[in-house]
Amino acid sequence: MLRHVGTLRFRLTALYVAVFGVLLVALFTTILLARESELREQFDARLVDRAELIVEQINVVTKQRVGSRGIGRLPRRANPFRFPGYYFQLRNMDGKVLERSRSLAEHTLPIPDAAASDEPPLDPLVETIRGAGADEILGGEAGLRVLTVHHVDSDEEPFYLQMALSTAPLEASIGHLRRLVWTCAPAALIIAAIASWFLAGRSLAPISRVAAVAEQLQAEQFTGRFEAPAGRDEVADMIAKINAMLDRLSNAFVCHERFIADVAHELKTPLAVLLGEAQVLMQQERSSDDYARFVANAQDQVRTLAQVVDSLLTLARAEAGIPMADVKDVMLNEIVMDAVERCAPLAAQREVRLTPTLALPDVRETDLSVAGDAALLRLMVSNLIRNAIRYSHPDDAVSVTVSTNGDRGAIAVRDHGSGIPDEFLDKVFDRFFSVPDEQSTFKGVGLGLAIVRGVAQLHGGSVTVANHKEGGCEFTVHLPLARAARQ
Repeated sequence: MLRHVGTLRFRLTALYVAVFGVLLVALFTTILLARESELREQFDARLVDRAELIVEQINVVTKQRVGSRGIGRLPRRANPFRFPGYYFQLRNMDGKVLERSRSLAEHTLPIPDAAASDEPPLDPLVETIRGAGADEILGGEAGLRVLTVHHVDSDEEPFYLQMALSTAPLEASIGHLRRLVWTCAPAALIIAAIASWFLAGRSLAPISRVAAVAEQLQAEQFTGRFEAPAGRDEVADMIAKINAMLDRLSNAFVCHERFIADVAHELKTPLAVLLGEAQVLMQQERSSDDYARFVANAQDQVRTLAQVVDSLLTLARAEAGIPMADVKDVMLNEIVMDAVERCAPLAAQREVRLTPTLALPDVRETDLSVAGDAALLRLMVSNLIRNAIRYSHPDDAVSVTVSTNGDRGAIAVRDHGSGIPDEFLDKVFDRFFSVPDEQSTFKGVGLGLAIVRGVAQLHGGSVTVANHKEGGCEFTVHLPLARAARQ
């Protein structure tokens, strides 16, 4: 299990690195694109600033030559074309070059197609030229960024001002930025992998402790519990649920051990009686009456053993939820009358009257049917009636009532005895439990009411018990009617 936790840690680390890598690439790409765009805008802004300066100088020279219309040559000291690294060029509307910077020598900057149209745009045009045209000017350097401005003024003829600057500094800055970003990215991923490994280990530490403790658990030892980490995260919730599961398993093992002990006790008692009487019988010669009494007692003990075994099989089947083999619609009235007939000899022996009350005659019979196993239902009602007879006094009446409430039917069995002490009401359905009653001579094996609850649950119902306010105790079985089960 610990090996699986290590594999989970590796996978979790890989997941962290993958997620962080995607976020890192997205972040670096966004920063890189934003910074490149900023550098390009700054580069173009330098061209625009130089263009505005040249236009101002041209306006000054033109206004000094009052009455003359045209573009004069700029004075040497005021000529901005002498700025190093910049290429300037003036064209008239016919495309003739009026003046150019010395850096251009005899070369000419190309005019954009949009500027050469009949209606040149008023906004500045910026483009990058590469290839032969740029190589001739730059001597094999990078591309050339060209700004073309169409200047229109009422005091002078319109003209084109073209300015150019090598993109080598821009491309160098962008290249340096890209190398810096993509050099930092692998280093960031390595740091993220190391941090993710420790983070995954920290996150899985509670699970590792659970795995270590779980490997030491044995079926006989469920006393240990896992220590939940602080907080209310998924791991803490998982450990809390595992501890709850261990509590249920511990209770199940305790109940299982108690059940085995109870079964062993119930089976050992009649066997011990048989063995003891047989040993006494064999110590000396006995009369035929002694042998007859032994055989009669042996029959009683074997009958008790058979009852215990049969009850245990029925209870195990009910509690395991094994599907019923013979399921059909069974009338509640018929089930009750069959159970009453089966228990009539015992009631007569105890001088107890059985008073069944069936469903009202005006209720349709189909509304009183239950989908289930008739034999199990008869056993359930018979156990309730026999239990009521056990705690009844001579001349008392045991009432068995059938009723309906909506889509559910009910069978209530009430005795008029002394009732069940309140401290035992929650235990009467436990296996092998019998309410202490020194006056009762009807001794069972303590499985009857447990079978009642198991059969009721197997049919989708339930059973309740309560002391009646007028005396005695009443058990009520609630079962879904067949029409509700089919809906």
